[in-house]
Amino acid sequence: MTLIAAGVCAAVVAQAANAGMVAQWDFQTTTNGGTAVAAAPATPKLFVANFGTGTLYLNGTNGSSDFYEPATGTTSTEINGFGGTAINATGSMSTTTTGMAALAVLGGATSGGTTAANGKAMVFKFSMTNLQDLVISFAAQRSSTGFTGIAIDTSANGTSWSSWTTLTSSYTAGPPVVYSGAILDSFTNTGVVSLSATSSLNNATTAYVRFTFTGATSSSGNNRMDNFQFNASTLVVPAPGAVALIGLAGLVASRRRRN
Repeated sequence: MTLIAAGVCAAVVAQAANAGMVAQWDFQTTTNGGTAVAAAPATPKLFVANFGTGTLYLNGTNGSSDFYEPATGTTSTEINGFGGTAINATGSMSTTTTGMAALAVLGGATSGGTTAANGKAMVFKFSMTNLQDLVISFAAQRSSTGFTGIAIDTSANGTSWSSWTTLTSSYTAGPPVVYSGAILDSFTNTGVVSLSATSSLNNATTAYVRFTFTGATSSSGNNRMDNFQFNASTLVVPAPGAVALIGLAGLVASRRRRN
């Protein structure tokens, strides 16, 4: 029985691979068909992943909100392209920080101290087929009147959502300076937001992650985001023959108990 059990344990242990890239957005690299960010009023509302496979929606589809962007100019725009950072850029991701290099979400039109973009959400859509334990990291910063909270939720169908975590931030006029040319606060001292692994999307054919923004207090208040990395590991599944071995082990154990 001991030898059989040992064999079963060895067979059941899955080939859990090292963390691998699912999708990445640096908002610049287009060699693989990814979408580059642009300044308003030409900021895209749909960003195809620059590496891997996935799409970021800000156009009102797939559970996202339709972020306002004027036909001309930038008055009351809720999305824009700003300078970026090399923080959290790995592999082939762009480290260019000048020009249009990061996505920014802004407060938008302000009325009575409330900004129009508060409560709006952007949604990432991708696949977790044969994958587990999604982790996300990205570079982030906010201006003094930008969004103080980002609620992050997950879904396997785009309609039923489960809470993953909520990011909160307070403004400090001083270091760390995450992006060049501005003194802005970040969610962490390193300027990188790293989310602990979630199992809620394990093996989901279509996976969704929603970011909902709250707490902006002016139309120009903004949060910049750059170098998103979505990583996961190979789904743990029984190796070939493991199920049969488990059955055999159970049968042997049953016989031993009867003897």
